Amino acid sequence: MSVSIVTPGRVAGKLMRRLVEGHPRLRGRDLQIFSTDGNIGTSRVAREILFKERVPVAVVRDAQTFSPELIAEQCGWVHLFLEQAAPPSEWLILPIAPEIAVLLFRDEHLLRPLLPVSPSFEQLIRGRYEPNKVLAEIFAQAGEQPFPEALVSRMEQADLSSLWALSPELRPLEEFLLQKLAAQQPGIAP
Repeated sequence: MSVSIVTPGRVAGKLMRRLVEGHPRLRGRDLQIFSTDGNIGTSRVAREILFKERVPVAVVRDAQTFSPELIAEQCGWVHLFLEQAAPPSEWLILPIAPEIAVLLFRDEHLLRPLLPVSPSFEQLIRGRYEPNKVLAEIFAQAGEQPFPEALVSRMEQADLSSLWALSPELRPLEEFLLQKLAAQQPGIAP
């Protein structure tokens, strides 16, 4: 048995994979990471996993807003969708505002080696609000295409483990994964 993480897009999928591989208590554990074409796809894939595989699922979504009301509404719809496949104890909905790629902009020292050119001060600020757009802009500016493949390949060797400490919104994900993995292996504390 395993635990799954479902994300929208290749950048978010690689980011989650590198986060898991860099976490001392998650590395090497039975975690599957699925990347979809967008937020709607994350809900559909998560529901299929819950229904067919019967394994716990964390749905990590781009919030696409900073509005708490809109985020709650989006999560409510996903909740209704997922609860038809499994009880809420078996899944987690984690919206990251505004997009999952914003986590890369939390640590400038981590971000710079992932980019083909140094970002401007303005791009660093804008990256907190529209990270995917800024990342695509930086790769286009350097002539390194296609995006997001160029970033995904640069992330392959990156150590993103510092993001666990820099991103409080990842704590529910960490707790969920550790709890579900511990429940599957009696005698191992979360």
